[in-house]
Amino acid sequence: MATPKHVAITNELREQCRQLPVGSRLPAEKELAARFEVSRMTVRQALDALASDGRVERVPGLGTFVRRPTVAMGPNLTSFSEDMRARGLRPSSRLIAIEEVAATAEIALDLGLDAGSPVIRLERLRFADDEPMCLEDAYLPARFQRILDDADLEQSLHEILATAGFVMASAHRLVRAVPAPSRDAQLLGLAEHAPALEIVDVFYDTNRRPAHRSRSRYRHDRYEVRSDLSRNADRPPGGGPDE
Repeated sequence: MATPKHVAITNELREQCRQLPVGSRLPAEKELAARFEVSRMTVRQALDALASDGRVERVPGLGTFVRRPTVAMGPNLTSFSEDMRARGLRPSSRLIAIEEVAATAEIALDLGLDAGSPVIRLERLRFADDEPMCLEDAYLPARFQRILDDADLEQSLHEILATAGFVMASAHRLVRAVPAPSRDAQLLGLAEHAPALEIVDVFYDTNRRPAHRSRSRYRHDRYEVRSDLSRNADRPPGGGPDE
């Protein structure tokens, strides 16, 4: 079955946007229509799709400009790679460090271990379309050493563990804003001490056993957290009488 013209144009322009600096102006609808030999309505459909993906910003009277999509982290448990693919971005990683260290009291508590127990530390820089998105510092119990020894650690850690039979089923999450340390800012392409979105996750497998703890610092201009909220029907607005 042939790909609809507006979809083919969307795909081609998406690849073009990946190569262009943010703020670049795309050709006008008339020029694109002539280039692809389609109607302006078909071009408009393609540009609307790119705008919905966050790839471009359409400014009335001025044109269509390249932007980088913001990735929204929702209430469902997903990996970094899944988040990127859902936005049409290519995930990748660069392994910076892997080492065995002694668990601090905080890490040991999160992983259900004794303080000082050996854990495996992984530090990775995560990318979307070859642009740095987050710096991840992950800790896993030593029982995963053999799995990690045989794995490509520049791939999704969740997928590596799932292949070995350890599916991540739930997590506890902490989200806060922090100033990015100099080294982190440099790796992420941020100005020194620029804000970063720090997310600390403790992941549990299907047996409710802690599998790994990660602290990830995300670019503030590329990531956001979204939640659906509702008021408890049993609680009046503003809390109870003692609040």
